[in-house]
Amino acid sequence: MQYLNHIDGRCDRESKCGYFKNPSKNCIVNNASINHVATQPTFHKTTVLQQFSSINQQDNNSRQQINIVNNGINNIKQQNNFITYLLKHYDPTKVLQAINKFQLGTTNYWNGATVFWQIDSQNVIHGGKIMLYDRNTGKRVKKPYNRISWIHKQMKLKDFVLQQCLFGLQNINNIEKGNTICLVESEKTAVIMSIVEPKVLWLATGSKSNFQKELLNPLKEYNVIAYPDKTEFDKWNKVSKQLNLEGFHIQCSTILETSNIEDGGDLVDLINSEQY
Repeated sequence: MQYLNHIDGRCDRESKCGYFKNPSKNCIVNNASINHVATQPTFHKTTVLQQFSSINQQDNNSRQQINIVNNGINNIKQQNNFITYLLKHYDPTKVLQAINKFQLGTTNYWNGATVFWQIDSQNVIHGGKIMLYDRNTGKRVKKPYNRISWIHKQMKLKDFVLQQCLFGLQNINNIEKGNTICLVESEKTAVIMSIVEPKVLWLATGSKSNFQKELLNPLKEYNVIAYPDKTEFDKWNKVSKQLNLEGFHIQCSTILETSNIEDGGDLVDLINSEQY
């Protein structure tokens, strides 16, 4: 087995992103230099959330009374491009609620980068995906290469075995079984939709290939509306039909597939378009 560095390979969201960089001979890491590779999933300690927290920790009472000044939050610890973008376009109080709800983190891995934690329903931290956004456009930074990585790489945790879960899954404990869950691909979309439509729970797969039984199992007792990015409907709908035969309750929406937004577009793109 051979391993690639963080700038080579194909983006998880290839339908919209299109990022693909062929590895050169200099970027291959030969497994002969690796003495041992763990085979069991690895999880982060809960203290990692504080280490990469976006806001200063306060008690619950004072947290409800955070002052919002000049369209910004006065207790953001350090620059976070994604949060800066959210504050420019959405109600700051709701943005703060979203930060807390998804426990959005901040890292200097790239200046202003966001950590999207994958935390399951038992509050076990599976991983933290690092992505860098443009603070003005809210788009991911893809040049000179796609800025996507993971916290375990930043922390250089030896033999860390990533076993992903749905983004936002920890919030499933706040709703009753049988309630509706809305599922999208992008973490960014889940965060923004939770601000725009807060009455339902929004989760994200993190990639189109993560729409699979292993990750969807925790949703089996809920009514799920899946919103595949444009051009991905057929693939997600096929998976949905198979899982419904196994007792799931998944409805795959065609709203994006039948819209006039560009291929790879998602709900945020639809909302931002004039046709919504």
